[in-house]
Amino acid sequence: MRTVALAVLVALTSVTACHPVRITPALRPGAHGPAVRDLQARLAQLHLFRHDPTGRYGTGTTRAVRTFQKEAGLSVTGAFAGADRSALRSRTRKPTHDELHHTGKIWDHGGN
Repeated sequence: MRTVALAVLVALTSVTACHPVRITPALRPGAHGPAVRDLQARLAQLHLFRHDPTGRYGTGTTRAVRTFQKEAGLSVTGAFAGADRSALRSRTRKPTHDELHHTGKIWDHGGN
């Protein structure tokens, strides 16, 4: 029995050494980059973010995230992490290049 337990432990150790678990940090005000741009584009799909994606997590993004969290029944923190990611991804699709890099109001589609 000990031999089997030891073999399992050794196998798990080598798997995690080769494939470490990735923990995606929470996005919060002050963050910037492609992950924020993706967040903004997804929130825009839900008509919660009504600006062009900038990749900067500012007041508008915080407000949109808080609204999303409230509507999804999540803890309203304004920071975007774990459960928020899962909930948003299940309600949106991967943003297109145009949605990520649009230079005109992406929420204004002919009066919609």
